Amino acid sequence: MQVLQIAQCVIATIATICMVGLGFLYRPGRATTLWSLTFILAMATSYTDVVATILGSDTLRRAALGLLLCAPGLIWAGLRAYRGARAHSWIALLAGIAGAIALATLSDTAYPWGVRAAYAVSAVFAALTTLELVRRPERGGGTSFPLSLFSLLFVAVGITTASAGALTTDETDLASLRLVNGFGMLAYITCALVTLLFLARGGAVDASRGVFPEVAAERLRRAQAAGERSWALLYVRVDDAADLRAVRGDAGYAAVLAAVHDDICEAFPTEADIGRVALDAYAVLVAQPPTVLRERVRTLLRTIAAPEPTQDVSVSASVGWAGVAEQGYALDDLLAAARTSASAAAGAGGDRWERAVGRAAAD
Repeated sequence: MQVLQIAQCVIATIATICMVGLGFLYRPGRATTLWSLTFILAMATSYTDVVATILGSDTLRRAALGLLLCAPGLIWAGLRAYRGARAHSWIALLAGIAGAIALATLSDTAYPWGVRAAYAVSAVFAALTTLELVRRPERGGGTSFPLSLFSLLFVAVGITTASAGALTTDETDLASLRLVNGFGMLAYITCALVTLLFLARGGAVDASRGVFPEVAAERLRRAQAAGERSWALLYVRVDDAADLRAVRGDAGYAAVLAAVHDDICEAFPTEADIGRVALDAYAVLVAQPPTVLRERVRTLLRTIAAPEPTQDVSVSASVGWAGVAEQGYALDDLLAAARTSASAAAGAGGDRWERAVGRAAAD
């Protein structure tokens, strides 16, 4: 068991160095911060487990295990931040603290049931992680596959542990559980590092970083102070991004996104702020009357959907429209409302726009 503990420390340390050095420092942001915290947590609990073994402290070891089981929650929170949604990282941190306190204070008789409950909570976070990866255009494929697969395995183990009722206070059973947890941690760290480091350094954009969020938030603050109510945020997302990427490949898909960006720049005035806020989406913050803005959106959709002789698959987009008059001046609220409207437009067939107040329009 000591060899496994040393292996955990080594792998967790290497993973932490890679994520912080190659991920966070390369692209600082909420997502990479949460992912770095995940690996720091794994490293710290690994060393704590070694110290607990040396000291013969079951309380310290149990507390480390409870804290470690919130790691899937931090990964899930980072994935939410990565796509521009509210991270809700406090949920994962609260679960980790509660798990550490509970496992450290439970009696020997209740401890197996506490472990079962902790694994069940972690399995829920793993399931949410899988859903976040599936929401990406790759649908969990490609470099997302390692973390997607192991998250599903984590869910399976959590369900089995929670439903089988096989845990007892027998030392052999508890030792077997610790062994499975040890090997599982090694696999999880490796799979998570592959996927998350790729996302941190890949072409996708974390909505919490870059120039657009700062510029847009400042413009909205000044607009609110001046009482200007003509500002609106548009969320332009490419339809059927997964199919486009599968047909055209990464290079062809990147060309599509570049063309969409050029079309957006051409459709809106130079004073509009434009930023990429997701792998397949751009945001546009602009102040214009609704009638003028409506015509610009229609022009944009027609331009994107216009066929080209070299196209082997059609391209279209869906646009969500959120105005400050209805949604307020908070950038996060506008982004969330516009994103939801764009998803509704895409669900209705795509190549259309929908306004966040519930009124949809399509050409």
